[in-house]
Amino acid sequence: MKDKLDKIGKLFSQRRVELGLTQSEVGARIGVGRATISKIESGKGLTFDTINRMAKALDANVSVTLTPKVSQGKEVIEYIVTAINEFAKRNFLTVKEASNYLLRFKGIEFLENCYAAEHTLSVNDWVEDITAICKRNGGGIG
Repeated sequence: MKDKLDKIGKLFSQRRVELGLTQSEVGARIGVGRATISKIESGKGLTFDTINRMAKALDANVSVTLTPKVSQGKEVIEYIVTAINEFAKRNFLTVKEASNYLLRFKGIEFLENCYAAEHTLSVNDWVEDITAICKRNGGGIG
């Protein structure tokens, strides 16, 4: 959640700069000081009221989108478990080590997002693909 608040603050900062306004000028529009605008732009102290007031001061629209979480079907889960086990075997890791590594370096996220294509490939291709994805995301195995 903090990441999302930081992003909102950065968007406010970008919009303020686009309009050529200082933090003090925006603060005057909503009745707060420059220091408060600085905090808001860093994602601190954000409430729905603050977000709406900032948007109005910056002549911007705000929208919130709620999307349901998608649960994975049994076949996707079985595929991911198989991929983790195979990755562990080929890299001489325990299943727990492989799971942690693949989570940290986005290998499991890749398998979930690309299931439709990946599950049709050979086991060798799965392992090569998740190894490459993890390397791109800072992993050192492979």
